[in-house]
Amino acid sequence: LCLAGYSSGSKLKAPTLSIKGKELVVRSGEPIHLTCRGDQTVLWKFPAASRKESKRFHTTDNSCQGSPKTVCYRNLTLHKAQLSDTGFYSCQYEYFTSSKKPSGVYIFITDENSAFVNMHIREPKIITITEGEKLVVPCRVTSPNIKVTLRQYGSVLSVPGDKNVVWDNKKGFIIRNPTYLFFGLLSCEATVNGVTHTSTYFTNRQSSAIHNVRLNVSNSIRLLRNATLAINCTVTTDLNSRAEIQWTYPGMKFGRLASIIKRIVLSDSEALVYSMLYIHKVRSIDQGLYTCTAKNGPSTKSINTTVRVHAAPYINVKPRKTGVLEAVVGQKSYRIGVKVRAFPPPEITWWKNNLLAADKCARYIINNDSLIIKDVAEEDAGKYIVSLKMKEWNIIKNVTMTLIVNVKPQIYEKSMSIQEPQSYLLGSRQTLTCTVYGVPPPRISWTWRPCMQHHAASRCDFHSDSSVPLIVGKNSSSMGNKIYSITERTRLIEGRNKTAGILVIDDSSASGIYTCTASNKLGIERREIHFYVTDVPSGFHISMDRMAKEGENMTLTCSVNKYLYTNISWILRRRVGNRTTNHNISKQKNAITAEYSTILTVVIQNATQSDSGNYECRATNIFTGDIISQSKDITIKGEHCNGKFNLSRTSKQKRK
Repeated sequence: LCLAGYSSGSKLKAPTLSIKGKELVVRSGEPIHLTCRGDQTVLWKFPAASRKESKRFHTTDNSCQGSPKTVCYRNLTLHKAQLSDTGFYSCQYEYFTSSKKPSGVYIFITDENSAFVNMHIREPKIITITEGEKLVVPCRVTSPNIKVTLRQYGSVLSVPGDKNVVWDNKKGFIIRNPTYLFFGLLSCEATVNGVTHTSTYFTNRQSSAIHNVRLNVSNSIRLLRNATLAINCTVTTDLNSRAEIQWTYPGMKFGRLASIIKRIVLSDSEALVYSMLYIHKVRSIDQGLYTCTAKNGPSTKSINTTVRVHAAPYINVKPRKTGVLEAVVGQKSYRIGVKVRAFPPPEITWWKNNLLAADKCARYIINNDSLIIKDVAEEDAGKYIVSLKMKEWNIIKNVTMTLIVNVKPQIYEKSMSIQEPQSYLLGSRQTLTCTVYGVPPPRISWTWRPCMQHHAASRCDFHSDSSVPLIVGKNSSSMGNKIYSITERTRLIEGRNKTAGILVIDDSSASGIYTCTASNKLGIERREIHFYVTDVPSGFHISMDRMAKEGENMTLTCSVNKYLYTNISWILRRRVGNRTTNHNISKQKNAITAEYSTILTVVIQNATQSDSGNYECRATNIFTGDIISQSKDITIKGEHCNGKFNLSRTSKQKRK
């Protein structure tokens, strides 16, 4: 503040009083007259009790004279002093309050019938002991020379020379470290004109504990411009405490005042102190750190939050992963997420193939900026759209993401119930098929492993490194079959694009294993096709050399594919009366092994009618353990029956 003709505050001398000493004793009922002199305008301050009756005091206006150096005077007059006027009277500059200390005098208003300024006889005055702070027993006296004794229940607490209990005739007893000895009823005693005066006080120990300080908001608040900011700070203390709450906030340095409402709620065990801060129509200057500080004696605790003010609502959103998203069938969970920067928080909706994702599948868990797919299935592939809306401001942002669900290669023929090896007729053209599905579409390749060439061997053995890739138009090896074609055909089957790998073999002549391999980035699936060439129909066949007559030899031959069957034998069934008997007439040890088949021959010498019956050839399937059989019913007639035999039937049986 600059005033014309006034000196700088830093050059001013302290005001002076008409009273030279630091103390003044005035009898009750007598007047007080004080004059203050200073280089600028001055003002008077007097005791708080007297300010309540300020009409009893008369102060003149400032009277200033002189130029360029100014001298100002101001008088204070009290016509009839009373005990409550005891206290400190000071004079200070009106405008430069911080430049110099005020000048003052302590005035005792004495009365021969009173020792203390304030007497508390019937009802003790409550004074509070605060942990870590000095305790003042305010038994101020009416005369500086009055001797006062501090007692507690008759015991003297004030001892000359005691540094803990110090007497100050302007304040009372000052107890620097108020221990438990000072809890309870205290009394100040003084004798004036032979009469003892007593003023009583009751100490209340005040807790300095601060149990908790909390805000009703998070550590970060975001608001739109012109919105209302409301923050409540709650402090939990003990009942015998006097906690105070102070706020600091960014607008203070710009002179922006917040509305603060305080209240205290007491329960049986604690006190809750509330302070609610309001700022209406926030602006950019209101951004920053808001701190609530609780003070209770020497204890201090603070908590803060940061406020950010946005000029307008906005939505910024982008996928957490760029490009096409990929998951795997059977994956425990997969998260589709977006990064969202928006205010106020928008309404977020997830869509799957133009249907609400939350309604489409119970396995979908939606959490605002992410959609979690549990137990990923192939049906989860598709287009996902996340839509963010602020209806009040008509702001809409959409993000589209495509999810591919990868599937490990599958060969459908492997899932079929019939997996046992089959035989293929010598010289025939055969077509082998692998129907494949996977995501991404698998690559199909074919390899060949020939059986080792050993005509006497009845088992298909391989060289350890005998697998070779197939080439159209050539034998896969010197022991292979000619490949007529290798093609692929894709078509929609059961809602899926499946690819059939087709291998056409020309002029079947070699036995072995064809392997169809389907591979993509998730793995490899293989199907082995046992390709056993047979020179007999269906790999199992019985025959007889001729229709024998009685007395002639009869030869029966059973031929089976040597890689499919073992334990070959001939059995003759005869019926005698009501009984059927079985006779083993030839076994495996009598068989011979050829290039493609195992052959077991039985010769009936000099056939008679008793050799009639059901002739059955049995063999065990090496892969399934099933017993396969074919039989012929043969009836041998006498030579007078035109030499004909009755071939009743041929049958094939499958037994376990």
